[in-house]
Amino acid sequence: MIQFKLFILFHLLLISTAVNQHSIKKRSLLFPRATVLQFTYGISAPAILPSRSINLSLCVQANYDLPNNLTNLIQPKIVQAKANNNNFDLSREAFYKYIVGFLNSFGLNGEQCLYRLICEISEHPMHLEHRENLLETIVHFVFTPSLELSFNSSELFTSKLLEAEILGRHNGECGKNYSRCFISLADLFTAKYII
Repeated sequence: MIQFKLFILFHLLLISTAVNQHSIKKRSLLFPRATVLQFTYGISAPAILPSRSINLSLCVQANYDLPNNLTNLIQPKIVQAKANNNNFDLSREAFYKYIVGFLNSFGLNGEQCLYRLICEISEHPMHLEHRENLLETIVHFVFTPSLELSFNSSELFTSKLLEAEILGRHNGECGKNYSRCFISLADLFTAKYII
């Protein structure tokens, strides 16, 4: 009997010294924690003009957290962004005011920079009569306020937008006239070439 007790004690001693520490990892039902499915789409379109060259690159990325628990599979309540607004059209004036606010958030003088951009686009048109492409048409449409705004408008902001376009078309010197905007936004996405 003593031999049996010594045998068991000896084996318990061997087992306790021989066993490494085991750790049990958390298990996931579907995917490990922090697993992300990522899609990245990109497109680049060059536009070669006689006095400018534009390269527009657009990249969109979508990240999806993959479920690691059954509670992650429950559909969240979807809130529509414009559920209470039936008018989905954005007026040109509202769009320009949005651009001004966006530029102000970067510490720029938003109105002056918008006026300078409209002036520079008007001074150096980005489209040709005999050869237009989609990018040139979009830039021309967006930054030519006279296409939609009226010269008879009583709003000061609208009249200044139209004045900037006329100044660029006839006089130029947009940098001098709008000197409170220290950066040329047109030069950020175009390059002037002297021919």
